[in-house]
This record gives sequence, C-alpha cells and structure tokens, in this order.
Amino acid sequence: MSASYEMSAMTSTEFARAAATIRLALLPVGATEQHGPNLALATDYVIAHRLAQKLAERLHPAAVVVPPIPFGFSHHHTGFAGTITLSPETLTAVCMDTAHSLRNNGIRHLLLVNGHNGNTGVLNVIASRVRYELDMHAAVAFYFAQAADRVKAHGKTERYGHACEIETSVALYLAPELVRRDALEPGRMRPQTIPHAFNNQPFFLQMPMPFHEQTENGVFGDARLADEAIGRDIVETALARTIAFVHGFLQDAPSTGAGA
Repeated sequence: MSASYEMSAMTSTEFARAAATIRLALLPVGATEQHGPNLALATDYVIAHRLAQKLAERLHPAAVVVPPIPFGFSHHHTGFAGTITLSPETLTAVCMDTAHSLRNNGIRHLLLVNGHNGNTGVLNVIASRVRYELDMHAAVAFYFAQAADRVKAHGKTERYGHACEIETSVALYLAPELVRRDALEPGRMRPQTIPHAFNNQPFFLQMPMPFHEQTENGVFGDARLADEAIGRDIVETALARTIAFVHGFLQDAPSTGAGA
C-alpha cells in the first residue's frame, strides 16, 4: 500500500500536498474482542483497516485512510477473556474529535468503515452528529450490510455472524494471519427460549444479550466451513457497492450553515 493512501505513513509536508486531491477520509472503526479460539482479538479493526486500504487504493487520489480506532462498543463480549470495550460516549467522543480534526484539514466527507456489528448503532448516531454539528457529509459502511445477499448465500449454519464461516472467510481473504486454522471450532450455542430475539430470526426485536449467555465458546456458526474464495466474494461485492456509493456521495457538498 502506497504511503499516499495512508495518513499515518505521511509526513505533515506530504499530507499537505496530498490534501489538494483528498476529498474523502476513510476512518476504520473496529474492536479488540474475543473471537473464541478461531480468530485473533484484533480481527475487527484489522478487517476494517484492510477494507479501507482497498477502498483508498481504488479511489486514489481522492481518499485517505485515517489510522484505525482499535476499540469499539464490545460490552456484550466482556464475559470472555481479552475483550476491551469503550462506552458509547467514549467511542462517540473519539470519532467526533477525529472528524473535527479532519474538517480542520479541509476534508468534508467522512466514511466510517465499520468492522464490528456492535458498533453499528453508535456509528449511525455519530454519522448524524458529524453531518448536523460539523457540517460534513458522513456515512457508515459495514461489509455485512453491503454484501448482505452474498453473506446469506454463504451462511451455512442457522446462527452465523461472529467468528463463523462468514467472518473467518473474510479474514482468510483480508488477514489470514489472524486465523487459527488448527483450532477452528463451531459455535457451542446455549438454548434460547425467547421468540424473535435474534437477528437471524424473522421479525426480530432489538435486545441486548451478552455473548456468554448465547454461546459457550464465544463463537457462532461453524468456522470450519470457511474458505478464502467465500471471503473474496463477500469483500469484493461490498467494495464494489461502497465505491458506487462514494462516487455519488462525493457529488454532495456540505452546506455552510454549521460552525466548526
């Protein structure tokens, strides 16, 4: 990856020159949390960062990758070792301050590249606050959403979604060093009795539930079914749709009504 895509790899002088063409900041937001025995604790932020790198490469010279935020809203994983969580307020403050700093550098479009589903609700609020409080355009990308049809096609178990055949396949394509190929386990799910309580069920309600109350080993689905080709299909579909969005997104200029 060329230094011209990565903000952290530039000097201040180099960034000042690059800023003449940069219109979009890509901010990877992930998590440091358990993925059972299957995937490393860094999985969510590394995947978010590598997705942002691929986006920036294809959007060059209009986009820059901001250093990733390695922590997210992960309270529901704290029943397992190795999880670090931020409060929603802290995550919001970090993202808002980062956006404000980017605006001071002349960047008016921000894409939050999410790698952790638990961040979704917080990031949606952040995008709204960035738009209406900082007079920037903001959006949230999450590969599970942009490639939802391909995720569904490749999901082979009833309850996939974390350290499963989907996430492990994506890691095999983007960050194979995170995958513990010799230790992959299927989810050992605990019995549940509440109808419409989980996002793999029709007509589900939103209900917080700690992972240790859902799974004995911190895993959903069956990572043994993962394959790099599946990950490539999901990632490349998500990237193509996100890039199509960005081309239209950059046509919108923020108003001048809000202050810095």
